[in-house]
Formats: sequence, structure tokens, C-alpha cells
Amino acid sequence: MAASSNVTTLTSLYAELNKFCQNGDYDRAIKSANKILHQYCDEQKAFHCKIICLIQLGKFQEALQAINKLPKLSADLDFEKVYIKYRLNETQDALETVNTISNPSLKLKELKAQILYRLERYDECFEVYKEIIKNSNDEYEDERETNLSAVIANMSIDGSEKSVPELREHTYELAYNAACKLIGQEKFLEADKKLKIAEKLCRESLEEDGTPEEEIEEELGIIKAQQAYCMQVQGREKEAQIIYNTILKNKPDDMGLVAIACNNSITLNRDQNVFDSKKKIKSVTGDGLQHKLTSRQRKIIAVNQCLLTIFTNQVNYSTFL
Repeated sequence: MAASSNVTTLTSLYAELNKFCQNGDYDRAIKSANKILHQYCDEQKAFHCKIICLIQLGKFQEALQAINKLPKLSADLDFEKVYIKYRLNETQDALETVNTISNPSLKLKELKAQILYRLERYDECFEVYKEIIKNSNDEYEDERETNLSAVIANMSIDGSEKSVPELREHTYELAYNAACKLIGQEKFLEADKKLKIAEKLCRESLEEDGTPEEEIEEELGIIKAQQAYCMQVQGREKEAQIIYNTILKNKPDDMGLVAIACNNSITLNRDQNVFDSKKKIKSVTGDGLQHKLTSRQRKIIAVNQCLLTIFTNQVNYSTFL
């Protein structure tokens, strides 16, 4: 009778946990999972659910601590371990962890590709995506092709000589990445034309979805920034500066975009309009940018920051930098 009662109690506890999860009430779901674990300390399902809820709430540090504290219950949570480290920006540790896993699942391979991308190990990332695309057949094919195109674009910017496939350009993301690849090859006229196509596809796609104009302009920001860069390197500096200032006037939420537009605008100012440059430099050196920009972009910004200190007669500071 006691055994039957225990089963009934556990069943009702899981029913409560499931209800909270289905409703997206993750705080109460965690309390429910803890209640199960308090009475049935070996319940892996309850522990797994608790970790998922912590992830949903963005409590990654707490989730990692729970996993490390209970290795027996977290033995099968390979994906969650790696994902949590990735979200905590413990990227190298995340890669080392995923590399210890034998026969990784498809979603773990996808996560590994994202980790390699963040680490700017684009050639390795390319090989992982190539394997994934070759061995998968599901509804995520278009998303993977878009991700692969971004990898190829960065390989081009880094000067990689690896042979890469020709991809479609029927979406604005694919057209944009194709343009970035051309920029990496210093084919700026061709890149500019491709960016115009990307802009047109982006606007049409978002308008079709009923997206408000403000959000459309936000999405177009990075495309326009690349158009301005193409103009800038071709000597069309006034046109480029107008675009950079228009992007900044719209106050986009993307910190990376703001930093790029400000930095490029500062380079156009050179030793003129120093007050404007000093105001903009704050946007390229703010907190939170480390993971929004590539190491190459951060180096360029650091050099421009040093040049600006020279232009403003802060030579000692530039020496310190």
C-alpha cells in the first residue's frame, strides 16, 4: 500500500511540474522540481527539467553550479553543460567539453559549430557545418545554409584559401553574406551591388510580414553600414558619412552596429571634427562589446582610439594603450 501511495504521489508531483512547464511558469516549475528531488533524490527527469527551467530564465551560473554539484544526475546532460558554458561566454571551456563527448548528437554538432564561429576558427567551423549539412535532412536546411554563408564570408575576410561551395542568394541574409565575402576579396563594386539586392530583399520580406518601419530600418542597419564602408574605401566619403550618421541617429539597439558605424565615422573625421569623434569613441569602447565584435574589429577600433588620442594631444594616454 505504501509503495502504491509513493507512486501516486510522484505521479501527481510530475503532473504539477508538467503544468508549470507547459504554462511557461519556470520559477514555480523549479520549486516543483525541487520538491520532487527533496523526496526522490535520484529523479533525473526532475533534475533535467530544473536545469531547462534555469536556462529558460537565463540563470546560467546557477544551472552550472547545480550540474557540477550533482554529477550523477547530470551525467546525460551533455548538451546542457556545453550550452550553459557557451551562454556564459566560457567559450574555450565549452569547446573542450564538447570535444570530450563521443558520438555527439546533431544538436551538439550544431552547437560546436556556433562555438567555433565565436572563437573565430572559421575553417574548422566550415568543416563541421559541411558534415552536418551532408548528414542531415530536416526543416533547418535553410538556416544552416545561412550560417554556412556567414562562415564563408568571414573566411574570405580572413584570407582563407579553402575551396568553398557556391550558395544560393534568394534571401537577404544569404545575399548580405555573399556581399561580405566580396568585401573580403576587396571586390567593392560587386559587393555594393549585392548589398543593394540584400536591402531590397530585406525590405520586401519584412513588409510582407507586416513589420513596422522602425523595425525594418533597424534590420537594414547592418546592410547600410556595409554599403557605407564600400563607398568609404572607394573614396565616396561624404556619402558614407551621411549613412553612418543616419544609422546612429536611428539609435539602433545593436551595440555592435553602433560601434562599427561610430568607428568608421571617426576614421572619416581624421584630425577634423575632433569633438564629434570624442563623443563617438565612447560608443566603441563601452562595456559589453567584447562578444559583439570580432578580434579583428576590436584591433581596428583600438588603433583608431590611439590615433584619436594623438589628434587630441593625449599622447601619454595613447602610449599607455
